[in-house]
Amino acid sequence: MKYLKFLLLICLSLQADKNILFSETINNSCNIEFEDLVLDGLEFHPSIEMSRESIKGAKFEVDSAEWGYYPSPSVDYSVKSLNQKQLVVRLDQPIWTGGKLDSTYAKAKALQKEANHELDENRYKLVDNYTNVLKEYLKSKDKIKVLNHNKKQFYELSKMLDRFMKAGELSLTDKNLLNSRIASISSDLVITKSKHKVSNIQIEILSGKKINCNINFNHNKILPMQVDVDRLVTSLQEFHPTLKIMDAKILSTIAEMENAKSNMWPTLVLRGEHVRGTVYDESEPENETLVYLSLNVSIGAGLSGLTKIDKARIAISRTKFEKNAKLKELLDKLMSDYTNYITAVSHLQMIQDDIQVAQLIFESNERLFLSQKKSWLDLVNSLSELSKQKIKYAELQVEKKILEYKIALTTGKVNLVTLEVSSDI
Repeated sequence: MKYLKFLLLICLSLQADKNILFSETINNSCNIEFEDLVLDGLEFHPSIEMSRESIKGAKFEVDSAEWGYYPSPSVDYSVKSLNQKQLVVRLDQPIWTGGKLDSTYAKAKALQKEANHELDENRYKLVDNYTNVLKEYLKSKDKIKVLNHNKKQFYELSKMLDRFMKAGELSLTDKNLLNSRIASISSDLVITKSKHKVSNIQIEILSGKKINCNINFNHNKILPMQVDVDRLVTSLQEFHPTLKIMDAKILSTIAEMENAKSNMWPTLVLRGEHVRGTVYDESEPENETLVYLSLNVSIGAGLSGLTKIDKARIAISRTKFEKNAKLKELLDKLMSDYTNYITAVSHLQMIQDDIQVAQLIFESNERLFLSQKKSWLDLVNSLSELSKQKIKYAELQVEKKILEYKIALTTGKVNLVTLEVSSDI
């Protein structure tokens, strides 16, 4: 009995706030395109700014490695006493280094490639994050529309119920049944609107600005009816920034191994040297200019040079295995998205047919109820079933669109700078 009283209070409150609840729909007074929001993020997001700074640093590393091929000046000033001072000015030009300069430059270039690919990877991750949030945004948005429409239908039934109750055809129990369904829809609306608000806030955080407009996602069909899965796999292997980063890391570790090998060889330098003064005995010349070849080798203590080579060789193998592991993860994700996409496409038609059947059953039950051949419970249940199918269809439509976009993104068919989508999948 207490439960019934509590339920009646809820339903009376919902009836009083009917106009307010219906007004809590999506704000359609203005619109903003999803692509524009993502482009803002790609321009100003901290992860993108960080990657750009890394690219600048990598460019300086390459410049520094290039200067290694040029003469290197040095100055040495020594003082033994007031009368014994020496200034030595040298200019060293590498003639042959055993590969030291080449390996240093190769590593700098590999790190530069890695920095460039990290920028693409951060762009890819950012677009992927936007897409994941957009899925929840669109799902909640469409569900709110369906729930509001369904709620209006239940209120229409409520008016019919009131007329039958005045005529003595239906009882308070039937009214309580209907009110419980309306209360359930209202609860669903509150939860869905909260999810919609949260997803809107998440997009604001990604974009770095306030969003008070409705977000549009102008989706055009990307995937053909028959998709070549092998082509998807090949496209992923050729495009994905994560794999390109691993390729750059492999080049970097190869350069490290070459550098370790080069340390086993001597360095030949052409040296020009000017000496002024001396810190030794006065018989040495105080001014002298020399040009000579200098040969220097330092292989490290014991077998440390060979150990460094072996360590670098292991690093290469480890990085290659790491790339294979990354590739497997990406392929598993691609196959999962593709399977879910195919499932969504096949289920959409079935659910569309179920909606048509549920609509016919509801209309039939409404007619049969008026002719007293169906119960009030049958009518209410058929309307609830119709609402469930519409919600399922709306959510599956969003799922299909997002999965199609994510597959295009993963296989490099979405330009990470302009967001233009290629249709050659």
